[in-house]
Amino acid sequence: MQYVSTEYREQMQKPARNKSYMRLSMGLINQAAQRGAEVQEGDFAPYSDIKAPLSDDKVSKIYATYEENWNSLDGSVYFLPKNGTYFQQGAVTNALVSEHPSITVRFNTEDTVSLKGITLKFGKSWPTRLMITTEQGQAEYENNSKEFATEDTFDEITYMTITALEMSRGETRFRLEQFTCGIGLEFDDNKIISAKLSSTISPIAENLPTIDFTVTIENMDKYYNVDNEDSAINYVETGQELKVYWGYGLDDGTIEWFKGATLYMQEWSADDTTAKFSAVDKFEYMDDEYKRGEYRPEGISLYDLAVDVFEDANISADEYWIDPYLKNITVQNPLPAVSHKQCLQLIANAGRSVLMQSADGILMIKSSFLPDIEASANAETEYSDATKLLENESRHEYAAYETNFARTNGAQYFLPRQQAQYVQCGFISQAISGEDGTFPENPVVTLSMESAYTFHNITLYFGHAIPKKFVLRTYRDGERVATYKSKSISAVTIVKYDFVDVDRIEIEFTEAKPLNRIHLMRVEFGEATDYTITYDDLFSPPTGKRLEKVKEMRVTRTIYTPGTELKDLTQEEIDTPLVPTDYEFSFSNAVHGLTVACVVDGEEVDVGAEVIEQRTYWCKVRISNPPAVPIKVTLTVRGYEFGISTAIKAVTLNNKGKIQSWDNPLISSETDAQNLVEWVGEYYAAGNEYELKFRGDPALEVNDLTYLESQYVESLMIRLEDVETSYNGSISGKITARRKM
Repeated sequence: MQYVSTEYREQMQKPARNKSYMRLSMGLINQAAQRGAEVQEGDFAPYSDIKAPLSDDKVSKIYATYEENWNSLDGSVYFLPKNGTYFQQGAVTNALVSEHPSITVRFNTEDTVSLKGITLKFGKSWPTRLMITTEQGQAEYENNSKEFATEDTFDEITYMTITALEMSRGETRFRLEQFTCGIGLEFDDNKIISAKLSSTISPIAENLPTIDFTVTIENMDKYYNVDNEDSAINYVETGQELKVYWGYGLDDGTIEWFKGATLYMQEWSADDTTAKFSAVDKFEYMDDEYKRGEYRPEGISLYDLAVDVFEDANISADEYWIDPYLKNITVQNPLPAVSHKQCLQLIANAGRSVLMQSADGILMIKSSFLPDIEASANAETEYSDATKLLENESRHEYAAYETNFARTNGAQYFLPRQQAQYVQCGFISQAISGEDGTFPENPVVTLSMESAYTFHNITLYFGHAIPKKFVLRTYRDGERVATYKSKSISAVTIVKYDFVDVDRIEIEFTEAKPLNRIHLMRVEFGEATDYTITYDDLFSPPTGKRLEKVKEMRVTRTIYTPGTELKDLTQEEIDTPLVPTDYEFSFSNAVHGLTVACVVDGEEVDVGAEVIEQRTYWCKVRISNPPAVPIKVTLTVRGYEFGISTAIKAVTLNNKGKIQSWDNPLISSETDAQNLVEWVGEYYAAGNEYELKFRGDPALEVNDLTYLESQYVESLMIRLEDVETSYNGSISGKITARRKM
């Protein structure tokens, strides 16, 4: 679920809602021009970085230099270092504005480029007058902010020179912090006629996730007509970024905005009244084949394997996130020669994870199971057992010498005189608070998880002595994520926050009633949000579908054995090239130990043929020493085929029903097969699916766990698998969900 305010969540439950809003941001960026652009060498300051304006690096620290109205004494500027190691400053000219300094960007592309506008960021001092020069000629512009954008078109150009004529702070240098080949278009309620955002996910990575978005824009001014030479639609490209924002009017008059999706343009069209755009998720563009699948006897972690797939797909490290838990799972088997997105799907499934794209456009492989959690404490009494805090069993108390603690109603036990098997009490601190309620050393309970985990509330059950204050801290990979201070504390205290992807929790008790220990009897996690879809939210009663029962869940293990028989795996007749040339071959069976030979009339000839790269289903061969006169040869790749055997790991779910088989080629070990069959089996055991038509809430996302009001089941938990939100000035929604047992 999107992170939204308490006010938003409360108002979503009102019988009559306030107005909803929508906003779109489309970047008309010429991707080829942006990739090929570079700032030309010139007369730049020594602390300048001419590559920075074309990267995502932002200027955060600036240097004190001799310029008019530039320096300040508020600590916001830095002295230039003597060692020449500088903070990133962007491109900074040596010349001051009186010399009309220029910065030239050249586009190193095969063809000329055409841009629908440009966007420039200048920083603390910006040009109030500037000139832009291209092959088309030159034009002067006025500017009144640190960011400049123009919708002017620049067609068939190879370079662009920006010249500063006047600066906002007077006699200063010309600084260019960012150069973007295009502009951003914004659409709001005045332009948006209708829109629909649909998301689908498989909690067990059975299918690939999808996000589809369509929007219709008012075009009465014919700005988006394809015949209009200045129309922005002529500069829309496949893959350009589109961001979707949802808004809701709160009772205090403000609008709460949050990002609904980051998508990529797919199709567009326009007529005299409307323009239509559609966009999809990034997975849609990951269709290239992954050929680097390799059998690794020593193994590779699913984490490293996913990194390799992302890198091969040219997805940068800041565009994806992989659950660190996948570092703990090692596989030997190769990925098959399928698309990059299908490889990620196999990795996610093997790691009991969900494959998804976040609202910020980050591709994610996130563990999707309740991890093993261990509880511990820094110091506890001999009859305390913090390791049992998470177990759901009865708890008791021993009478003890603590202020206002012992009772005579038969609800407490006397401590045994001799060493004995104590009744289960949960965690009781060794430390006793002083007269002021503080501790000489604060009691700390630590909850450690085998993988990062997302939950939406944590419930603390206290005994007769209730603490007065505690601090809850969350961590991920050793780094602190957040800190929460207690508010009201009662015997059953529910801490309601969105704890996202944390793998350790510390609960530090900082104050109790005078002369008391901490008595924490049990801890429970709430995996689901406290969001409930009620009958008041629905346009019609839920449509429930009873899915066919699964009697037995089976997972296939695939075991590879190196081959022992040398074979001719593939042959191709070729004329030897005039220059060294590479050839690629794919194999339908898994192979290893490859060599290559060129044969003429049954005899091998030396043309420098060698295997320069080989994987389990693919290899690259190079002829490095071809003869001066081409000859016809039979290029033969030889090697061994792996022997492949299978084994079945099964779990019984029901007394009757169908047998559900599951085959993931990465799974070879018994442990991985057992974990997978239980995880997938739990999903199929749920059995019920629901279709809901309701008044919508764009804060709900696929894979969310929520509650559905039911006349027959108390706290009916569902996992959202398909979420559709429509907008036409107001919102409505559709959901397909599966029951979570």
